[in-house]
Amino acid sequence: MTPSHPEPIPSSTPQQSGFCTQRLKRISTGLQAEIAAGKLPGAVLAIARHGKLAFFEAFGYLDKQNNVPMRTDAVFSIASMTKPLVSVAALSLYEEGRLLVNEPVGRYLPQLAHMRVRTEAADANGHNSTGSIPAHRQVTIQDLMRHTAGMTYGNRGSTEFHKNYLSSSSIVAEQMTGPCVSSAARLSSS
Repeated sequence: MTPSHPEPIPSSTPQQSGFCTQRLKRISTGLQAEIAAGKLPGAVLAIARHGKLAFFEAFGYLDKQNNVPMRTDAVFSIASMTKPLVSVAALSLYEEGRLLVNEPVGRYLPQLAHMRVRTEAADANGHNSTGSIPAHRQVTIQDLMRHTAGMTYGNRGSTEFHKNYLSSSSIVAEQMTGPCVSSAARLSSS
C-alpha cells in the first residue's frame, strides 16, 4: 500500500500574507548562523497564514557527514516537541470556543473514553499481582496538557505493567509502521 500524501496548501508571497520579508530574512540568517556554528545540522521552516503557505525553505543538511542538503520534504522525529505544538493548537481552538480543556478527551478520541487504571495487590505470600479497574473519571484535555492523565512509558517502572509499553518515542519511531515511518525510511535510503 502506498502512503497517501495530502495536496500542499496554496502558496502566496510573504507580502500577500502580511509578512515583512526583511524579518523573514532575519530568521533565515539566524538558522544559517546556527548551522555554520555546528549547533544545528539543518532545518525546514514553513510559515502559513490564512491557509496559504507564505514561506517554505530548507536550510543546511539532511545528512551532514555525506554532504546531503536538506530538502523541504524531509521527515523529522521530533518526539516530545509534539507536546507544545499540540497544546498551542488546542489552546487556539479553546480561544475560538471550539474546545473546552476540562471536557473528556474521549469526546474527540473515543478509544480513550473508557480508560482503566492499574491495581496491585500482595497475596499472603507477598507476591504482587496486578490488574486493572475502571478509572474514577475520564481523562480531560487539560490532564493531557499538564501530563496528569496517568499515561506512561515502559521505562518509568519495572513491573509487568510497565513491560506492556515501549520504553521511548525513539523505539516507537523505529518499530511502528505507517505512512510517516515509510516516508522516513524512503528519505534515509535515498
